[in-house]
Amino acid sequence: MDRQVSEQRGITPGKAVYIETYGCQMNKLDSENVRAILEEDGFAVVTDIGLADVILLNTCGVREHAEERVRGRINELHALRTVNPDLFFGVIGCMAQRLGDRLLTGDVRIVAGPDSYRRLPYLVRCACAGRAVDTGLDTSETYQDIRTLRLSTCSAWIAVTRGCDNYCSYCIVPYVRGRERSIPAGSIVAEARRLADSGWREITLLGQNVNSYRDGTVDFAGLLRRVSETGIPWIRFLTSHPKDLTRDIVRVMAERDNVCPHLHLPLQSGSDRILAAMNRKYTVGSYLRLIDMVREMVDGVSITTDLLFGFPGESDEDFRETLGIMETVRFDFAFLYRYSERAGTKACTLAGSVPEQTRIERLKKAIALQTSINYQKNRERIGSRAVVLVTGPSKDGRGWFGFSETGFPVVVYAGSGNIAAGSFLKVRIESTTGASLVGAVV
Repeated sequence: MDRQVSEQRGITPGKAVYIETYGCQMNKLDSENVRAILEEDGFAVVTDIGLADVILLNTCGVREHAEERVRGRINELHALRTVNPDLFFGVIGCMAQRLGDRLLTGDVRIVAGPDSYRRLPYLVRCACAGRAVDTGLDTSETYQDIRTLRLSTCSAWIAVTRGCDNYCSYCIVPYVRGRERSIPAGSIVAEARRLADSGWREITLLGQNVNSYRDGTVDFAGLLRRVSETGIPWIRFLTSHPKDLTRDIVRVMAERDNVCPHLHLPLQSGSDRILAAMNRKYTVGSYLRLIDMVREMVDGVSITTDLLFGFPGESDEDFRETLGIMETVRFDFAFLYRYSERAGTKACTLAGSVPEQTRIERLKKAIALQTSINYQKNRERIGSRAVVLVTGPSKDGRGWFGFSETGFPVVVYAGSGNIAAGSFLKVRIESTTGASLVGAVV
């Protein structure tokens, strides 16, 4: 959609803005950039929703459920207008890009896509007196010069690419985030060094497909190697595409102690026929060879994945093949979803729509299998040692919560004394809750 911005100007400096974020890590990073842009322009970004004059919902458009949550949330938030009649809402991010001005109903006065965040101060001011829509795609926008206002004091995200060129047939991302562009390596390395010098303990390099990164002569393996030399204790990266995972990338993981031994490698389906229909550009056999290579080269590596069930044309046999791959690989964790139609994607034109109830039943069976695998693997870890980065107190208030270098959630009981977020603890794993590991400081 072309840029459309209301010309009505209700200039009200100092409006209080509350940001609520849905979806992936890239959306969370975008919210931190939005906060920086608004505060630089004189707005107050508040953490108490009751103080807000404007509520911005940074949305995901990848699945229908994510959009339903946002619609439901807007209905819930309407009650706040009984206290503040001037309160209004904005929908920003991928859902905004996908639906555009169709979202301008009721109290929603702002719609802004992922490439429009620099204009949000202007859009908010316009919306004080009318409505404002900006869903223009900008293939040059990377936000690399924004000094991000990070919510965490120990873990940070750094975008290395924006957009996507893969055009998987089920995925809306290329249409709402535009074509892939790589952020200059010098900018990324400088930001990583600044974070290291400021005491951050962990960074995650982000992109819809990080390992397709290209900056002139620097590929992702080269970027990862350069970032590992900045002094950051732990480095992670998300998300990798199997067609672009190279031996050089895995070699850097193996050689650099501060590159965490965790790889998220989406499979999506265990059927070659369905992978071809998804336009994933690899086969089950080539994927399994990658798994073997990674496990051979990187000691103690954990491997996680994404799987999608009920894709058009998926037969019972295709489903059984996917379950078989889950049992063969024994992923350390899997994000499991049922297929959700996204208007404008090629998958919506494919024959063989799978009934919704069948999608749900297949998803439930896959969840049961993966839950069993998770429990078995976590039981096998009892008695092992791990290093845990503490992110805060545990839910029960009796210990601390964090993640191991392999990405496992760990509850740590450390006896008396306060432990700050950002502390590294050496832990012996003593039990499991099924989803998390439980350990004690050694």
